[in-house]
Amino acid sequence: MSDRAPVPPPPLLETLMRDTLDPGYQRAAQRRSAGEPTPSPRASRNWLAAGTLVVGLLLAVAFTTTRAGHADANQVRAALLADVSRAQAQEAALVASVTALDDEVRLAQSAAGGSGPLAQLAVLEDLAALTAVTGPGLRITLNDPNAATGNGAVLDRDLQLLVNGLWSAGAEAVAISDVRLRVTSAIRQAGGAILVDNRPVAWPIVIQAIGDPRSVHQRFISTPGFGRFSSFVQLYDIGFEVLVVDSVTLPAAAAVDARYLETTSSTSGPATTPEAGTATATGTGAGIGTAAVTETTAATTG
Repeated sequence: MSDRAPVPPPPLLETLMRDTLDPGYQRAAQRRSAGEPTPSPRASRNWLAAGTLVVGLLLAVAFTTTRAGHADANQVRAALLADVSRAQAQEAALVASVTALDDEVRLAQSAAGGSGPLAQLAVLEDLAALTAVTGPGLRITLNDPNAATGNGAVLDRDLQLLVNGLWSAGAEAVAISDVRLRVTSAIRQAGGAILVDNRPVAWPIVIQAIGDPRSVHQRFISTPGFGRFSSFVQLYDIGFEVLVVDSVTLPAAAAVDARYLETTSSTSGPATTPEAGTATATGTGAGIGTAAVTETTAATTG
């Protein structure tokens, strides 16, 4: 190992003043003065052409690979969108089938007689939002321009506050984008999507409420939900429109989930139904009160 201390490089200005040639040019001049052979210009051009060809091939391969990956990503995205569309269409068909079957059941019940237990059942079904309703009321249109990017300002708790304001203002029935609210309905959020009874609703969201238009409108203006969305209009450029309409038609809510049914038995009075269990579902909701749905069944499940 050498004991000599390392020699520091000369200052840059001194090097520039002393070495007037680039190191590469200086070595080439030294080779020429020593009689060493130097590569011909033609050979240099050949090497340059070969290097250019290699770089071009690498760029072409990289471009082809990137383009193929982009095409595959587009195909996967298109396939996923197609799956979502098919699932939504299937869900809509199933909902329409359930509604049609419910109508058939009610027609059969009407044909069997309109008094006694069947009349009570019809009243309870109305209270539980199991029948479509029509009447005057309000139509509220909400539009969040940033919801599609996942950065929307409107959250599930904001819609909950708005809907509770409608109930407290005297609304008799409410639907969000054709999803009828019942006593067990829930408004939730999954990422940037708003779910009403586990069904996603698309923007713009339309909330319709049936009730006395004049009184419901006046009371609704003084609710916290109306004040919050009025502030959203100024802060986040949210679309918020409230209209009084002469006629609103709300669809029936989904059938009662069997998990909320339990078997009860009559303790007094003569039997008015066949010997079977009676399934009862109860629940409360703002603006609705307490609703009980009674069905005569041969067996109770869930």
